Amino acid sequence: MRAARAIAGAAAAVASALLAAGCSSLGSSDSVRCPRTTIMPDLQAVAKFGSGPSRQESNLAYGARMLATTSSCELDKKRNGITVNTKLGVIALRNSIDVKKGQVTYLIAVVDRNAQILTERDFVIDLDFPSTQRRLEITEEHTTFIPLAKGRASDDYGIVFGFRLTPEELEYNRAHAQHGPS
Repeated sequence: MRAARAIAGAAAAVASALLAAGCSSLGSSDSVRCPRTTIMPDLQAVAKFGSGPSRQESNLAYGARMLATTSSCELDKKRNGITVNTKLGVIALRNSIDVKKGQVTYLIAVVDRNAQILTERDFVIDLDFPSTQRRLEITEEHTTFIPLAKGRASDDYGIVFGFRLTPEELEYNRAHAQHGPS
């Protein structure tokens, strides 16, 4: 429930940014404005703990943090929409060389300027730590098609990213907002 509220809150923040940017048309067929891409602050990091009830730094097995997104867009007149190519930069850190593998799940959601989530998909990153490395740098690439509603332009939409968190992971993030893998 808290994760759903975080997604809704992030969608509202993106919608506010879209409204502040104002409406614009697609312009000529050669130029198109991309939807804004945003990493949801409460969902930008995930900490995975070892077995046991402890949620303390000493029991942290590995974690990941979303660093940045980039995007490029193409207008698709035949399908009356826009194709958005995004790249998401992620780093993962393990706390101990005993941790060989891990897994994190993240979401990508398309929202409109009314903070309505139009689509939402989950993706999994399998973390395979080489024996001598504590840190992984990952680039995830995705293509998303957004149909344009009548009277809407491509920058009337936003794409938001975040880790799929349990309520406990979300609570941990909020309590440790200044911390995380870096």
